[in-house]
Amino acid sequence: MTNLLYKTSLLTILLLLSHGMLFAQTQGEDFQKLYSEYMETEQRLQMIQQQAFEDDNVAKHAEEYSTFMDKKLREMDTRAGELIDQREETIDLIQAAQQEGDFETLQGLQEGYQQINQELTPYLQQAMADPEVQEKRFEFEQVLIGKMEDIDPETLSLFEKMEELTQKLESLMR
Repeated sequence: MTNLLYKTSLLTILLLLSHGMLFAQTQGEDFQKLYSEYMETEQRLQMIQQQAFEDDNVAKHAEEYSTFMDKKLREMDTRAGELIDQREETIDLIQAAQQEGDFETLQGLQEGYQQINQELTPYLQQAMADPEVQEKRFEFEQVLIGKMEDIDPETLSLFEKMEELTQKLESLMR
């Protein structure tokens, strides 16, 4: 499994956990119904995405984009480079803990991984403003979404459904 695929999978798991906590705090029946539909749609898209990452062309583009982003972040600030190194070390430790079945250590490492990503967020936001980064991201997304559509022709409508459900959920939370 490439580090980018692993990063994406881990980030998705962490997002699902945070969404789950939000869900538990919200009581409305309408919200629960929409949230359930949202989670089903998200899981379906995640499965399609995981299948797409198994494609050699998608994996190649993902690795190239990941390497490009890491390089950009390192060029921006030495702290970003340190965080990238910490993230890579943490990924290696998480993989080892998973293989050993050490779930207690795994939980702590996942929390550390989430903290590192939070610290990286301002650097990522700054990098995303760069036109070259935007172009590379667009190229990668085109390859990924193209493969996802090959796997499941309903992919775009699922993305649209996610966006619609997100807006409805946000309006219910206000």
